[in-house]
Amino acid sequence: MDANEFLTHSQIVDLIKAVGHKRTVLIMGENGTGKSWLHRTLSADPFFADHIKPAPIDCTQLSDGSLFMPDIDREQGIARELPNQRLGLSFGNQRGADKERPVLVMFDEVAKIPQFVKNMIAPMMYERRVGTMYWPERSVVFGATNLAIEGLGDSLAAHLRNRLIVVKLRKADGQEWIQNFAMPMGLNPILIACVEENPQVLDSFVDYLPGGRYENKDQKKDNPSIYNPQEVQDAYASPRTLHAASDILDAYAVGGFDSATLEQALSGTVGKAFTSILMSFIRFGAQVPRNTDILADPLNTPVPDNKIAQQVVVFRSLAQTKTRDDAQAFTLYIRRLQPEVQSLFLRRVSASATLHLGLYSTIAEFGEMMNDNRIFYKV
Repeated sequence: MDANEFLTHSQIVDLIKAVGHKRTVLIMGENGTGKSWLHRTLSADPFFADHIKPAPIDCTQLSDGSLFMPDIDREQGIARELPNQRLGLSFGNQRGADKERPVLVMFDEVAKIPQFVKNMIAPMMYERRVGTMYWPERSVVFGATNLAIEGLGDSLAAHLRNRLIVVKLRKADGQEWIQNFAMPMGLNPILIACVEENPQVLDSFVDYLPGGRYENKDQKKDNPSIYNPQEVQDAYASPRTLHAASDILDAYAVGGFDSATLEQALSGTVGKAFTSILMSFIRFGAQVPRNTDILADPLNTPVPDNKIAQQVVVFRSLAQTKTRDDAQAFTLYIRRLQPEVQSLFLRRVSASATLHLGLYSTIAEFGEMMNDNRIFYKV
């Protein structure tokens, strides 16, 4: 399968913003890779600031009456369909109503549902209509579902697909996941360091299909950590399960349970293959000094010998940087780490949110570190 057939998360966001008010975009992508997250990204975008944003609608849970109900107007001798509140439609908010507001609507898992449910949502996706009500101007309706090749029961008839803009979502790679999701969301630094060192955990099974970058390799042998539609797997690593693993690690860090429970919880979340890798990072993470010690005395707090532990320091420091004083202390400490780890720190600061770059760029030692590591560091 040609990788050029797939679009990134940001490319799909741009597409929906550009044409979503006129045409329905259907996103097909591997399970657990952030299709539903698109709704959150769009909802936070200033472009949709004036839109009503109902929660995504899981189409697999729909049945008769889930989206609209018949209403009898005996005075006029007519019947009409009244939309469910989750659609953002009402007598007061429909096309032509006073003070109408556009609506951002997401139909999730649209290709898994029975035909009668597809028939129910068809006019909503094709015509922006529920019964006799139309969504206000500039309303956006889009859908998401899994790749048919995953074997999860996703199918759309040709004449239905023909009315939609169908695109495929590419799974984020390790660097994209770290920079665009894990760090902004404040995920566990040990997990982030593990993905930094093992980016293959965010490869896709699509890479191993004909036309993929690993088409001549054996996925079962080379990368058992990720989803494989050819195998029966109790659990596997994906952006969704990595997020869950972060929650488990955070709970463990505050003494919620013992290490045996930790390992089994992770195995049941990201699978045994990746858990075995992650557990080694957890053990090295125990060597990382406390943040309070680094902030209090960055020049004398002991430095762990292990590179993995030093990487954990980098990601934890970035997550904990709140003030210029924090940035100063962390910079002084990280200058004592291995050059490769310093370059990792420099890259992450440069690519991170404005807060990080704005704080660290004012630190003289940060500029000195950039100059000292110019052989390793590239923006």
